[in-house]
Amino acid sequence: MKPSFLIEVMALECLHGGWGGRYDYELQALFSTMADRIMDVWPDPAGLGPSISNGMDAARKKRARELLRAASREASLAINEARQGQNGEALKAWRALFGPKFPLS
Repeated sequence: MKPSFLIEVMALECLHGGWGGRYDYELQALFSTMADRIMDVWPDPAGLGPSISNGMDAARKKRARELLRAASREASLAINEARQGQNGEALKAWRALFGPKFPLS
């Protein structure tokens, strides 16, 4: 997503309400909501410039939606692995999503 600040702007709007209590479900829901709303117009929160979402054309937004949906599916996979007691596999799924710096322990 370009600019990457768009992720922060979207998260600020999408993560409203109280803490749900489980980071894994919160992340899965965030990816899913962001995928659903990527085509929306996202104004500059400071009101100083053009909409943050103006940095992406329709093709980039479509690709971002695909990637966010994939991230939501990967999070669901990790959640399902943990639910089945496969904690090592769940951690590997989270690492696949977030990269090699995500701890496996």
